[in-house]
Amino acid sequence: MPLNHGHEHTDHTGPATAPSGAGTAGRPDDAEVDVLVVGAGPTGLTAACEARRHGLTARIIDRATGRSGFSKALVVHARTMEVFETMGVADRVLAAGARFAALNVNTRHRAPVRVDLLGLPWGDTAYPFWLSVPQYATEHILESHLTAGGGAVEWGVALEDLRDDGDSVEAMLAHGDGRRETVRARWVIGCDGGRSRVREASGLRLDRSDAGAVFVLADVLTTAELTEDEGHVFLGPEGLLLIVPMPEPRRWRIIAHVPGVREDERLTLDAPFLDELVRSRAGIAFGSHDVTWRSQFALSHGLVDHYRRGRVFLAGDAAHIHSPVGGQGLNTGVQDAHNLLWKLAAARHTEPARAEALLDSYEAERRPVARAMVRGTARATSALTTRTGMTRALLGTVAPTLLGRGPVQARLGRGVGMLDIGYRDGGPGGAGTGRGARPAAGGRLPDPVLRDGRRLHQRLAPRGFTWVVRTRPGETWPAGDDRAWAGIPAVFLSEEEWAGLTGPGRGAAAPVILVRPDRYTAGAGSTAASVLSAVGPRMLPGAVPHHPGHLTG
Repeated sequence: MPLNHGHEHTDHTGPATAPSGAGTAGRPDDAEVDVLVVGAGPTGLTAACEARRHGLTARIIDRATGRSGFSKALVVHARTMEVFETMGVADRVLAAGARFAALNVNTRHRAPVRVDLLGLPWGDTAYPFWLSVPQYATEHILESHLTAGGGAVEWGVALEDLRDDGDSVEAMLAHGDGRRETVRARWVIGCDGGRSRVREASGLRLDRSDAGAVFVLADVLTTAELTEDEGHVFLGPEGLLLIVPMPEPRRWRIIAHVPGVREDERLTLDAPFLDELVRSRAGIAFGSHDVTWRSQFALSHGLVDHYRRGRVFLAGDAAHIHSPVGGQGLNTGVQDAHNLLWKLAAARHTEPARAEALLDSYEAERRPVARAMVRGTARATSALTTRTGMTRALLGTVAPTLLGRGPVQARLGRGVGMLDIGYRDGGPGGAGTGRGARPAAGGRLPDPVLRDGRRLHQRLAPRGFTWVVRTRPGETWPAGDDRAWAGIPAVFLSEEEWAGLTGPGRGAAAPVILVRPDRYTAGAGSTAASVLSAVGPRMLPGAVPHHPGHLTG
């Protein structure tokens, strides 16, 4: 499986502390901007784009003087592509990347195992693949999208300190030309990486655990003849080696565990070193040249104690650090921001108690996802970087057997693609349909192809909630503009189309589903009234569009 290395831009200065705030309802009269985003990597750019898409004002700053040209994170997964589709940038990301066709696992004494990634049981997604796309390309697309919408990254601006007074956050900024500025924001989102200044200033804590493994990586051109769209894993007593395709022809990422190397022992990652590394572990005359990026790093893991303190939130690497096994980091950060911003937009139009419940759900939903990701990648890394040569040789014998099994390979599709991530009970106001029903509250709404050739997600409201309703011959439902739908647009599906949501053997889902702006289900029931009776007492008025609509395509 691929490894992504290279955390997002960090914004870090000297230490400071700030008191926490509490209240969140109503825009404070003295707030100059709704959202201040700190850090302009993929997570921060997603947050800024989503803020503007949901009608919030936003500033985004980064202490760096400009965009990095290094590839860093390399893999964009299916669920993240769905987020990008909602944002309107999926086609551009697709054009900048290359799909992984297969993963080849090689060992010394066993026949190679080829995992056909495109042939896995991906199910209902429009993006059934791993996409190789350098982080700088993803960032360029997101920044261009932000600029087209009237926003801009403020480069060379560092966060020095924060003060949350309960009604707004006062942020002290330092500009590259020496100017100091104080800005009042309704909320601050720290997307400033593993050394997050926002995390430090807000008094949140992330405890790191050393993984005990040193890795090297390099992006390099080769003279070797390798299938361009397939990744290669080599397991042997010398250590793990991955050779991962990049979109540029004949350019590959080399990633290797280097057992016995200390964290403070610097290696010379030049073409001769890389050629010997690949020759000794893979038996390939690689012909390395044009090494455009190289890095040596010691792995560590960690999870922040809280994702929120008052009006300050953390997302991406500021909230979780981990092994890059599986390429989950960038994807988790983008999905963090996507989850948070619609909630901030909804919270501005509601009374305090309901706003608090909705904003607290950000941590309640996203922190368990990150905890599972950190633990899972830590276990995988531990297995792949076992300390003794004999154990590594044994791994090379066992791994091909495991990877040859269909259920294990299937996890490399929907599992690694993050399509099966769900939130317990659908979040605040979530109302389930009962054990065995699909899609359950809190689950991702499936995205089947409908009779008109479009997918279901394309027919949902672009920013608000949507009803999805099953119709059967002889049944009568209120018209789409009827008061029964509470001003929320409704999509009506035939029984045949509905089968794409439930699937064989999953039980009969309730015929009315309420879908959140992030394409997860808020609740389901036999009628809109039954769903609203369960969800309504805790649902935010601002989260529901105030205009009726009927989205039929």
